[in-house]
Amino acid sequence: MKKEKLNKKKKLLLIGLGMAATGLLSYFGWEYYKKRRNKSEDDANDSSFDTAATIPPQKSTFTDFLTPKQIANDDFPLKKGSKGAKVKVLQDALIAKNGKAILPKYGADGSFGTEMTAALKKLNLPDAIDESTYNVIVQSASSFFDASAIAKSLYKDAVNKNISGVIGALKSMRNKGDYSAVSNEFKKYLLRGVSQTLVNGLLGSFSDENQKQQIRLEFSRMGLKYDGVKWSLSGLDGFKVITTQPTIIWRTPSEGAKVPAKMILGTEVAQRGEFTLFENNGKNFIVKTTTIQYL
Repeated sequence: MKKEKLNKKKKLLLIGLGMAATGLLSYFGWEYYKKRRNKSEDDANDSSFDTAATIPPQKSTFTDFLTPKQIANDDFPLKKGSKGAKVKVLQDALIAKNGKAILPKYGADGSFGTEMTAALKKLNLPDAIDESTYNVIVQSASSFFDASAIAKSLYKDAVNKNISGVIGALKSMRNKGDYSAVSNEFKKYLLRGVSQTLVNGLLGSFSDENQKQQIRLEFSRMGLKYDGVKWSLSGLDGFKVITTQPTIIWRTPSEGAKVPAKMILGTEVAQRGEFTLFENNGKNFIVKTTTIQYL
């Protein structure tokens, strides 16, 4: 009997110790998680890929770099009811190749309506445009690039705060040469009473930071360079990003890779808050700006 009581006491003691240990492990696990989350940048000391890494909480996050869709139905195939930047680029291409009479009433308004359907029918094109057909139409119209018309469209959209129209027009510009041609025409208009370059005119017309970032990314795509103070036509060549200390780079919000100091990461694309977006081998990544410098 005494032996049974003794064994029972031991079992209770072991259970109690087990529960206490579990509680301590949970506590220290939580403390470790918080510490890792808050100091993950400081703990990065090798180049191994860590898919379990968690993005440190920041005011600006990876998703801030992702260009948001203007409107939810701006996806392929483009059809009646679609709206957004892709529709406007398609309409601009049709007008450039066939004249304004092809869309006489609404023009390139970014809305796929009855007039757009009629125009496609008139040109013997399908009433639903897939991505391949879209690329053929847009590329075939590239030789009809009209800097004056694009500048006029951008001016009107800037005055009316039409970000969808602005992005659509910018997407029709392929490189720095197109930018220069359009900017020279754009300076003929007085925006807010002043003649301005295309960069200053468009960025000064929108106060929403997400909209500004969409415009910046289009300028970067054309090859313009932003040094933190001003934009230039020097392009992105030679502006390489290199780490000054061990840090973490992010490909998606849940995929991070630890990299050491003095590693060349790639070419800068843009800056957003505390992060820098850079390109490496055709893919975009972000890194904390305070951990890099430029070659």
